[in-house]
Amino acid sequence: MTEGGKNYIAVKVFDKNCDICKHMSKHDRITFEEFDEIGYQEILLDDVINNEGNLTKLRIYQLLERHCLSPTYEIDLPVYLIMTKQGMYRGHWQGAGTIVELRDKIKESLEDTPE
Repeated sequence: MTEGGKNYIAVKVFDKNCDICKHMSKHDRITFEEFDEIGYQEILLDDVINNEGNLTKLRIYQLLERHCLSPTYEIDLPVYLIMTKQGMYRGHWQGAGTIVELRDKIKESLEDTPE
């Protein structure tokens, strides 16, 4: 889960058939790349669900379950999880948003004390 020289990892969890995921992909990677301390990765939701014991995917699954599920056990995609390179949750963004909203959430996640 770690990328050399980065203190944080942002993981985009998405689905290939998600229109909002496609829309967000126009600006999400470039927005995260503005932050030198963040490594950016993408993973399909199906790969997270079918993690086959992969510890990184399992950790992402646990974070999604704890922080991103609705009371009806549904999830809005895409989800951008922000965590330390040790896998500690720092924040997340779900669904559609503007570049400014996403950038503000990234800044907030890096400044706040984790839960």
